Amino acid sequence: TWKMGSISSSGIKGKKMKIIYHCYGGTHSSVIAAALHLGLLKRNRLPSAGELLACPNFDQRTNRDYGKIFYMGNDKLGYEVYVMGCKNSGTVVETALREFCKIMDVNDRRVTLACTVSSLNILLKFGGFLSRRLNLVTIGRLFLFPGSRLAFYKIRKIVEAVEDKVRVSCKP
Repeated sequence: TWKMGSISSSGIKGKKMKIIYHCYGGTHSSVIAAALHLGLLKRNRLPSAGELLACPNFDQRTNRDYGKIFYMGNDKLGYEVYVMGCKNSGTVVETALREFCKIMDVNDRRVTLACTVSSLNILLKFGGFLSRRLNLVTIGRLFLFPGSRLAFYKIRKIVEAVEDKVRVSCKP
């Protein structure tokens, strides 16, 4: 098990690596990270509003979904990529998942958790609050789209760090 900054890795049974991006609601920055990881968004330019909305789970999760893990797809190496909303409990959730893996005696280096909260800005926070919490979706998205674009390169750095760590931790 390793932890570096906002990225940690632990074990899970099975042969495929599981990568879980998590943030407050599991519907904005973590979804953008997963979409970048899976190649659903281009890395070399800012996404349009339409491209963001085309990402599975973008601006879709509700309060009932906190703590649930949602499958986003398999990356080019066959690793499974997921997103999750943890509210303000990302560290606690990471610790609980690592401890669960320990008591289940699972294979090391099979789950990577990456927190994307560090990429959040005031526009993303406010837009997410309006859209998801107050159900003012149209108004919220007026803040979400520019906020997502503002956070894009920070999110891309998190994804690149995850990919680097996965490459290192999965070497035979």
